[in-house]
Amino acid sequence: MIRDEARLLALEVDAIHGLDRSPGGAPARLRDPSVLALWAWSPRARLAALGPALAPPHTLGDSGGPYAPELRPEPLVRLAAALGETAVTLEGGPCFVFPAPLPDPGPAPLPVLVSTEAGRTAAQRLIRPENWQPGEWAELIGGGAGPWAMAVHDGQPVSICHTPAEGPTTAEAGIWTRADFRGRGLAPAVVAAWSHHARHGKEALFYSTTAANRASRAVARRLGLTPLGWLWRLRAAEPGNG
Repeated sequence: MIRDEARLLALEVDAIHGLDRSPGGAPARLRDPSVLALWAWSPRARLAALGPALAPPHTLGDSGGPYAPELRPEPLVRLAAALGETAVTLEGGPCFVFPAPLPDPGPAPLPVLVSTEAGRTAAQRLIRPENWQPGEWAELIGGGAGPWAMAVHDGQPVSICHTPAEGPTTAEAGIWTRADFRGRGLAPAVVAAWSHHARHGKEALFYSTTAANRASRAVARRLGLTPLGWLWRLRAAEPGNG
């Protein structure tokens, strides 16, 4: 596993949002139009980047303080104030790296399919979860949206780990569990299965969540994922939420 925190942060941000870093020292830029600005940091590294919607004179300087992951970083607080705090939202959460090898989480409570050829064939017979649109579901189970693993009950997927973002040498885990199957240990099982399948050809696998998502953070602890740092994102507020 890569141990350079600065490189790991850059790889994860690039996988999720697209990252352009000029060799001449110009500020890093994101390609994701949904993010106005990002602040990623760890105990020994930090990365600040502006989204494509912001141009000079908007800038992001250093926080000037030590690593304090759960405190809103001052550069984003200042930018939010400049943009009008009621027009933006600032949310953050921890990010993790999968160790290699991943500790065994124990037997899965239900059968688990992974996106091998046999798994993709079996998934064609499953009932699509209501929260997945037909097109995106077809892309997922066909393998077009990256590796996946899913726990199955009575012909229905009840917990899915998929790949919402990836780069040439990285992949990010995304997890969904049906409400009536939460708390049964399914999420750690499918995330572990996903990681074994997704690791082929990848330098690093990532997992990130929000500060408020205690269940997701518990999955990271259960699997023994390695804490990397904290990602903060400044976004435009949804209409009606400002």
